[in-house]
Amino acid sequence: MKSLKFIIIAIVFFAVGFFLGQSFQPAGLVTTNQPSDQVTLSPATYTLAFGENEITEFQNVALKGEQTVLDLLKQLTAQNNIVLETKDYENLGTLVETIGGKKNGQENKYWQYWVNGQMPQVGAGQYQLTGGETVEWKFTEFKEEAL
Repeated sequence: MKSLKFIIIAIVFFAVGFFLGQSFQPAGLVTTNQPSDQVTLSPATYTLAFGENEITEFQNVALKGEQTVLDLLKQLTAQNNIVLETKDYENLGTLVETIGGKKNGQENKYWQYWVNGQMPQVGAGQYQLTGGETVEWKFTEFKEEAL
């Protein structure tokens, strides 16, 4: 009889532990039943600097799901009728060639981007936004940063 009680108590503890373990979620881990394109992240700030005195800024830009710096650039330029030209390089990714009439190579300037004041070491199509970033595209002379 004692062994039957022990087995029943063990099964109850196992079941309770199992169900509690299923509901536990580590800090910082976000799960959702929504598709990734419907998950809303913290808004971003997006700036296009065509020159020193010609700046277009988009504040509180809503990010949905998994978007890259390039995805958001394409979205904003399409919504605001700004010319965007890109070129895909098979092994290197996508290069932004023209934004709003400013084309790479003019006046020895090129489109470069920064996220939160830092120049990433990956292409805009690979840089995944997580929400709350400040993204700046600048039409400026290429300056190789110290690694």
